[in-house]
Amino acid sequence: MKNTLLLFIPFFIFIACQSEKKQKDKIAKPKKETVFDKEIEIIFQDQSNFKNEELELLKELKICNSSEKDLKNHFNPACHPSFFKFFKFNEKKALKNSFLLLIKARVHDFPLRRILIFEREQGELVKVNGFVANLIGMDKSSSEHNDLILRFNEDLGGGEVAFFNCRFVWRNNHYEFDEALQINDSNIKTEFKDSMSREIENTITNNKMIF
Repeated sequence: MKNTLLLFIPFFIFIACQSEKKQKDKIAKPKKETVFDKEIEIIFQDQSNFKNEELELLKELKICNSSEKDLKNHFNPACHPSFFKFFKFNEKKALKNSFLLLIKARVHDFPLRRILIFEREQGELVKVNGFVANLIGMDKSSSEHNDLILRFNEDLGGGEVAFFNCRFVWRNNHYEFDEALQINDSNIKTEFKDSMSREIENTITNNKMIF
């Protein structure tokens, strides 16, 4: 798997500018290819507090410490946007009944970002999906539920990491893997799409990035 993926991982050259200041400000970056509608970039630097609805959901999940004030305490996190982000994936349902929760890396001593998908059933919140991944986009779909574009990574060894951008669609009351879209932000060619999607799905499943 690793040797196969390495064939698809592009190498980018960063061009140094004349001065140290220019080098910091003007590092050449590869242009991203886009294969989904709405890109999402999440930076956990929000210093404002949650709305009451979001705060009550966190308390219901018992996933944070409502009395904690230290925003550097990742092990026992405060109920604060510095650690958690809410997203709606179904515009026809209220947030309290259907939401995606993105959890910052290092929270609860876990090194990577995680995603939890919740639906309320018979008055109780039920986790219908869990991912060790980052949310990077959403697409409108034919159903009420947006497609999710999730970014997974795999340590290839030797300091090399591969990033896989994958589409998940709503089926049978939860999100299921649909296809791999990109490796390291480069589109997978059509002729390799099926085979690479199977390999990447196996990789993220075997690495327990879906739970």
